Amino acid sequence: MEANKILRLTAKVRIDPADRLRFIQMTGELKAIVAEEGPKQVLSYDCYFKDPHTGGCLITEAYADEAALLSHLKLIVPISAQYQIPMEITRFELCGELTEITLALFRETYGDRFEHYGLHS
Repeated sequence: MEANKILRLTAKVRIDPADRLRFIQMTGELKAIVAEEGPKQVLSYDCYFKDPHTGGCLITEAYADEAALLSHLKLIVPISAQYQIPMEITRFELCGELTEITLALFRETYGDRFEHYGLHS
């Protein structure tokens, strides 16, 4: 794993507080997928709540490279579809080097909520 290929993802998400327990259950299943992917692909995968009474949540993830990120996104689709928890993604940031194709995908999906920070040599 090359340090300059590591991707860091941060997403600020809002869910209905009534969905919090289901959201926690879903993230538990997603973490099981992460465990199967292995620590050399998914370097970290965490979810933090602002407080117990709001739906504010911060998701932080790190991947070995772009291929690991894209592979993970494909693997989690069935779990996300199973739970169908409405989420408002208010901010989505990716740090690291990505191909233009991947950047276009995220820009199309998240619009002005998406920000990309590349490495500077």
